[in-house]
Amino acid sequence: MADTPLWRDLRQPFVIADFAGITLTTTQKMLWTPGAGNPMGNFPANYWTVGKTVKLSMLTKWTSGTAGNITFGMAYGAADAAAPNVVSATHAAVASVGPFLVYAEGYAICRSTGTAGTLSMCGMVFFPIDLMLSTVGMNMGFPSAGGTVVSTIDTTVGTNGLFFQASRSAGTDTVTPVWVGIEALN
Repeated sequence: MADTPLWRDLRQPFVIADFAGITLTTTQKMLWTPGAGNPMGNFPANYWTVGKTVKLSMLTKWTSGTAGNITFGMAYGAADAAAPNVVSATHAAVASVGPFLVYAEGYAICRSTGTAGTLSMCGMVFFPIDLMLSTVGMNMGFPSAGGTVVSTIDTTVGTNGLFFQASRSAGTDTVTPVWVGIEALN
C-alpha cells in the first residue's frame, strides 16, 4: 500500500517555486540542498520496508558551461556524493548553451531493512539534443550497468533523502530544479 489509501502518493512537501541553482563540480553534487535543509524533506525513521518502492521525478533548467562531460545519477543520503549512489556512463555535452528543460526519473526499491539495509536504485535522464552531442545520445540510464543493490543504508534513522546528482568535468554547468516529485508507489 502507498503511504495513504490512495493508489499513488505525491509526498509532501510540494515544490511551489524553483529551487536555488546548483553549479556542478567535478564530483557528484546533489541537485538540491541535502541534509536538514532538504526542501523535499527526509524519510522518517523506519519508513523503508522490504519491497517499498519510491519514484523520484524532476524537471530542471540546465545551462551548460565550458565543454566537457556529464555524468548523472541518484543517491540516498544527507550529503553530496553520498555512499549509496548510482551513476550513468559519461556523455559529452555541448558547451555554453541553454537553459534547456531536462527530465529525470528514478526508482528506489528497499531490499532489506535495519542498520545495514540495502536499497536498489535505477533510472533515466532525458537531455535535449541541443545539450548533448548527437554522437553520444541524449538519454542516460543509471547505473550504466542496470539496477543493482547498492551500498547499505540505515533504515532506522530519519536524516536521509533521495536525490538526483550530477557532475561535469569542467565544473561549470548550472542546474535549477523547477519541479521535483517523490511518489510512494506501494
